[in-house]
Amino acid sequence: MGISGISVWQILIVLMLAVLLFGSGKIRRMGEDLGGTISGFRRSLRKGEGDSLDVDSQDDLSGKLIQSGERQ
Repeated sequence: MGISGISVWQILIVLMLAVLLFGSGKIRRMGEDLGGTISGFRRSLRKGEGDSLDVDSQDDLSGKLIQSGERQ
């Protein structure tokens, strides 16, 4: 028994049918595209982490400016 009642044989049959329907070249290209998409997503997350620090510091500065403006 495999994942949630799916046996290894059933997975192999589905994979064989996919290769027969799409061909190995098409499946390889789909895998490369999926890998590129995942790596691009990870890259944007890492880039976004640096940007979020800037946003937090800007929020702090704007809060200080508003508070100083209220005192005047």
